Amino acid sequence: MGELMRKYRAQVDRLFFFIFIPLLLILLSVTVVLGVLDSVTLFWLLPIDIFTLYFLISPLFGYCELREEGLFIRYGFIITRYIPYEKIRGIEEKRAFYTNSMLSLKCAFSHIDIKYNLYDVTSVGVRDRDSFASSLLQRLSNK
Repeated sequence: MGELMRKYRAQVDRLFFFIFIPLLLILLSVTVVLGVLDSVTLFWLLPIDIFTLYFLISPLFGYCELREEGLFIRYGFIITRYIPYEKIRGIEEKRAFYTNSMLSLKCAFSHIDIKYNLYDVTSVGVRDRDSFASSLLQRLSNK
C-alpha cells in the first residue's frame, strides 16, 4: 500500500462491548430457555439470533480504503461501497451514538459523515480519524 492506497481499520469503543456482550447473553439465554420449553421456537428464533449476531459482529471487520479514484468502504463481511471522489460533497466529524445513515461503519461515538451524490450519507468510524479526514480532504481538493 503505497501513496495511492491507504487502509483505515474500524474504531471500536469499549462501550460497544459493554452493550454487545450483555445483549448477546440475553439473546442466547432467551433462545435456550424458549428452546427447552418449545422446540418449534428454535425454528424461528435461531435465524433471528444469527441475523442479529451478524450485524453486531460484522462492523468489527470493516475498513475504509482511500484508493486512487475513490473511497472504498467495507461495512463488514459482505456489504461494500465504492464512492468516487467526484461524487463526495463534503465530510463532517460528529460525536454521537446514532448515525444519519442506514448503512454505516460505526462501533464508536466518534465518526465521520461522508456526504455524496445529492442526498446520500454514510458514516465511518476509523481508528486514525484525523489522518483519514485530512487524507480524504487532500484527495478531494486534488480532484
